[in-house]
Order: sequence, then C-alpha cells, then structure tokens
Amino acid sequence: MPAWVRIMLLLGLGLILGMLLVTAVIGRERLLTLIYGPIAFATIDFRTLQRHARPNQYLVCPPHVCATTPDVGSPTYNIAATVLRDAWLAMINQQPRVEGCAVSEDELQCDVVQRSRLLRFPDTITVRFIPLSPTTSTLAIYSRSHYGYSDFGVNRRRIETWLASLRERVPMASH
Repeated sequence: MPAWVRIMLLLGLGLILGMLLVTAVIGRERLLTLIYGPIAFATIDFRTLQRHARPNQYLVCPPHVCATTPDVGSPTYNIAATVLRDAWLAMINQQPRVEGCAVSEDELQCDVVQRSRLLRFPDTITVRFIPLSPTTSTLAIYSRSHYGYSDFGVNRRRIETWLASLRERVPMASH
C-alpha cells in the first residue's frame, strides 16, 4: 500500500475518532447545535403557512384551513376539539424521543420535537385542533425537519403512524 494511502486512512480514522470523542464529551444534541446552529422555533399559523421547497416536511390539513396545498386532507372526528386534543396528547406521551409540548394560549395548538433514534436530528411537529361543531372536530398537522434537504419520508411515516394510533383511540366521522 502506498504511503499516501496509509496517511489518508490514518487521517480519516483520526477524524472519525476525534468526532466520536467530541460527541462523547459534549453529546450528540450539543454537537448538532454547534454544527447547524440552534433550532429555530416559529409559531405556525396554518391559515398563512407557506411551505419551503425542501421535501423534508409533511402537511395534513383540511382544505378550508390551510393557505397552502396539504399532502393529505384531515380526518373528521366525532368528538369535541378539546377531547381530540386530550387523546392526541395521551398518544404523544407514548411516543419515543418526544420532547415537550408547547401549548398555545387557546390550548388548541401544540408543538413537540421528536428526535431521530441514532443521530438525534430534531423534527418539529405542530398540531392544531379545529372545532367543526360542539361534537365534531378535525386537525391540521405540520411535521418538518430542521436540518438537511430530504428526510427519506420520515415525516410522512411519523404522521401516518400517529394518525393510525389516534384512530384506535377516538371515533371518526363516517363519510
């Protein structure tokens, strides 16, 4: 093996070991903050939401609420919006790697962060509970990655899984 190849391999190994050491000392989440900067949180208003061009996001929304085209429409539930919110929060509390729940002043919107299993990349999920009548409601959900361009469908799969879990907990309206 030529000397320059050995040098490149040793440099690469040194870089990997250095990154592992830094990660072990300061933690993965702190390392991500140092590399990418802090997570920028912004209040989402679904009525004026404009999506960015990157595909690392997923939007579920009823047509009369969102200003932008959702990936899929929202289901309707045969329960009040506050009951839907409580069922959602109970379901969220059982999800892995979910941090906090910032609740809006009217208590009908919630933001959580879920981190990826291995690299701890943060995704923010905002859900708005929308009363349709005293006994029916729907919701809008916007799940998005903070870092990178693509999420390989993670946001879509997350929301589909969470909606399926919610279907097991609350009655849906018949169509």
